Amino acid sequence: WNAALNGTLQLEFRSTQPSGLLIYTDDGGKFDFFELKLVEGALRLRYNLGAGAQILTVGRNLSDGHWHNVTMKRNGDQTALTVDHVTVTRASRGKEFNFGNLVTNSAVYVGGLPAWYGAELTRLALPSVLFEPRYRGDLRNVIYSDAVGQHPRQQEILESQRERERDNKTELLFQ
Repeated sequence: WNAALNGTLQLEFRSTQPSGLLIYTDDGGKFDFFELKLVEGALRLRYNLGAGAQILTVGRNLSDGHWHNVTMKRNGDQTALTVDHVTVTRASRGKEFNFGNLVTNSAVYVGGLPAWYGAELTRLALPSVLFEPRYRGDLRNVIYSDAVGQHPRQQEILESQRERERDNKTELLFQ
């Protein structure tokens, strides 16, 4: 996913665990990052586009074992987080709102970061993310677009701990 200036990432999740890292990506350890996590049953998006971290929080009791729809959306200086049709939007500080570049940006990590980052903390824009609890639950329908007017694409999963096919939808299970 290239968050660039205009990008959207959608997914569905369900969990009974109140806290855990769902999504993390950064610009290769410089400044920019997106961290999406459950915190005591609420969904929190913490991000930095170079002018300091900002936080959007939506929902309560999202660790209820039911499916929840999530959309993270960027449009210029505006970043929005929507959970089950409730949206919070914030304007970013600064003058430049591009998110890194495709050459140096990290992968989009789902459910937690690989253990090898423990020896490579300088490659993370937000090193504390390595110590976040891993997501425990199901994910499905990860869909993204990189630019306004671009058709959304379903994300190919490069590696997961466990996958299962159900009702013609892929569900990722993280434990």
